[in-house]
Amino acid sequence: MKLPAWEDLVSDQRDVLETPLNQNLFVTGPPGSGKTILAVRRAQMLTDNSKRVALITFNRMLRRLASILNDESTTVKKTMHSFVWHDYNARTGGVNLGHTSSYNYDWIAMIKNLLANKSKYKRWDHLIIDEGQDLDSGFFKYAFANSTKLLTVFADDDQSIGNTGSTLEKIQASANLPNPIILKDNHRNTPEIAAVAEFFHSGRLPAATVRRNSIASKPRIICGHNLTATAARIRTFLLTRGGHIGVVTNKNTTAQAIYDKLKATISNRRIDIYTSKKRNEDSINLDEDGITILNVESIKGQEFDALFIIDIEDFLPCTDDTMKRVMYMLCSRARDYLFMIYKSSSIPNNIISSLPGENILERE
Repeated sequence: MKLPAWEDLVSDQRDVLETPLNQNLFVTGPPGSGKTILAVRRAQMLTDNSKRVALITFNRMLRRLASILNDESTTVKKTMHSFVWHDYNARTGGVNLGHTSSYNYDWIAMIKNLLANKSKYKRWDHLIIDEGQDLDSGFFKYAFANSTKLLTVFADDDQSIGNTGSTLEKIQASANLPNPIILKDNHRNTPEIAAVAEFFHSGRLPAATVRRNSIASKPRIICGHNLTATAARIRTFLLTRGGHIGVVTNKNTTAQAIYDKLKATISNRRIDIYTSKKRNEDSINLDEDGITILNVESIKGQEFDALFIIDIEDFLPCTDDTMKRVMYMLCSRARDYLFMIYKSSSIPNNIISSLPGENILERE
């Protein structure tokens, strides 16, 4: 992913960047519409205008991507949890953070504490939030009431992957935002990949207009591949086609196993694995060709030339809207090539019925 030149932006993207910097802004749009790129650009514009700005992301890998896209900027880039921890402590002098767990805050109690302390800690001039749909609505209330003068939020609740996030309506109401600008184009996926992703789309935004041309390669589900065979397949793809390859799993144990097999058979190529326990995101060069192995939570906001979804049976069949949103989000990470790997040699009927037809998703 790279920041496009101004002349490469389409009209709705320019509308976002031409919104005055002294106004709140709310943006939604499908995968591949450029939300993260626009978030980084708006943050840079604010920094260039000597504003105190923070770019806040859903996870550490997305924060890493934002840092790579904007590596020369002095914009502060933090995950929501890191931002809240530092911001709240600075404003209260260390009053209890109100956790009910490590990632679950008592937002009401925290806001009351802030009002009681009447901190002299300066508000941020502007907070820019990416992947806002996966953040609790309490965070937007906290930010609006206590932390910042202005907010810009990018969100798409059609891609929400959990049960603790926020709908567009909740975000708008919690942060007193204007009606969203709706991005309508998909600049990332080939038409073939977009068709597979759209099959799992259960949300309310209309199907995006796909701007890329076909490369005459359909996504494929591959059966009968254990981890050894899967690693061999990925290795062959890397050595013959190159590019930036993503590997996504549901389990960190699977991610580590495939990483070990790839490292044992590939030399002089970048192979990285990230999990939240490793906290190694800043050592991963997402702008370099090679292999990046992530779990489903960490892949949010990323994109790859080719994507291998390992153990696809962990994600299928989609029995509810949350599972559909996960598959929609996963499939749309791939720019050119998409592979789903199934362990067994045959696919049971309940999974077949939850997949696109062979005219859209090839079987192997």
